[in-house]
Amino acid sequence: MKKSCKLRVYYYDTDKMGVVYHSNYLKWMEMARTEYFRDVFPYKQIEDMGFILPVKSLNIEYISSAKYDEEIEVFVEIKEINSIKIRFYYEIYNSEKELKVTAETINVFTDEKGKLKRVSKEILEKIKGQ
Repeated sequence: MKKSCKLRVYYYDTDKMGVVYHSNYLKWMEMARTEYFRDVFPYKQIEDMGFILPVKSLNIEYISSAKYDEEIEVFVEIKEINSIKIRFYYEIYNSEKELKVTAETINVFTDEKGKLKRVSKEILEKIKGQ
């Protein structure tokens, strides 16, 4: 299942040249993940069950710079999921459908102390949207 969220590039997202500062893409990816969960199994409920999903690894390719005042759409989908991790894939486009970034994160299920914690099949099915 692929989801997306739209946003606008504000001046505070950019450097002096009006180009988006690289770490802002990570913030937008987190926003997209949060919205993904909101639709299938709200992240707050996952936390209430004693799970946290920190980013374990990140791979990002900057293809073309996003610029001040552009409308951006961040697409996210789960490429792999099991009882201990989720591999998310992202594509970020502007309103002219120009690809700006591709990325992947691996998030792991942990308890509140950061120790790996397996989730049940029922939770996995909910997250998959099934």
